[in-house]
Amino acid sequence: MPFVRVSGNLEPDGAEELWLEGRGGVKLRALLAPALGGPSRGTVLLCNGRTEFIEKYFEVISELQMRGFVVFTMDWRGQGLSSRLISNPQKGHLETLDDPANDLGDAVRALGDRLPKPHIILAHSMGGGISLRAMQMRRIEVDAAAFSAPMWGIPGLKNSTLRFVRFMAAAGLGSMFAPGVETQWRKEKFKTNRVTHDAERFARAQAAVENEPRLALAGPTIGWVNAAAEAFETFRRPSALANIRVPILVASAGEEKLVDNESHAELARLLANARHVTIEGAMHEILMELDDKRARFWREFDELVAQVAPLRVMA
Repeated sequence: MPFVRVSGNLEPDGAEELWLEGRGGVKLRALLAPALGGPSRGTVLLCNGRTEFIEKYFEVISELQMRGFVVFTMDWRGQGLSSRLISNPQKGHLETLDDPANDLGDAVRALGDRLPKPHIILAHSMGGGISLRAMQMRRIEVDAAAFSAPMWGIPGLKNSTLRFVRFMAAAGLGSMFAPGVETQWRKEKFKTNRVTHDAERFARAQAAVENEPRLALAGPTIGWVNAAAEAFETFRRPSALANIRVPILVASAGEEKLVDNESHAELARLLANARHVTIEGAMHEILMELDDKRARFWREFDELVAQVAPLRVMA
């Protein structure tokens, strides 16, 4: 079977595993799942976060299918079962966020009519940084975008740290682990996790990595930190986001511990048509949270997409 199996993590109906080729010959694993219950309302481009993988989003994909959407998602280069970029597969490495942004745009163009319009982004964490960059560079043209705890800033990333990171990257040492990060994936205890209050959803993600160790990813490299910081700077240049005028939802987690919530408010003000909300009581992984917190996000998402993909009229 193509997908990693975990008890209680049902494969979305009709899901198809695809293998695509990214720039530089990088092999990219992807999933395409059909809309359920009638003609599609369009396509959701689901963009996951750092360390994540397709199977972690099976539940979300199924929920989108039931809403009438075709769903496309992929393992970013350097993680999941896509090609790793350096010899140590535990290192989370990117040289620039432009690379996965280009991969996303190339995939959408390659699949063509298999991804019916309108196109809607649903992006979490690092996926929010990658997809916003793709929109900014016009690598993809979408009709709406929903961002869950997007990585548009990292708390504590000080100027002194950035100077060190840039020096090391320029010296050709970007593939080294960033200082202070985990250098080996380890199963995490639920009580110490920083991403969700939902024990069952947390356990499913951990079990997937135990069942398929190739999914494991430890901390980021210096190059990854440099790539993220460069993307953050591009978002804040004068008029950098002026071309993005589609309806946008920006959802912050009320108990965020990984990304910078202030960056959400800042960029929401710079985007022409953005609504910023906070999901109170939620930790970073809003879509993997307890049902009441997820329900708040889904209500906001449904209001957003109704502007560009009207609900189907049932006979």
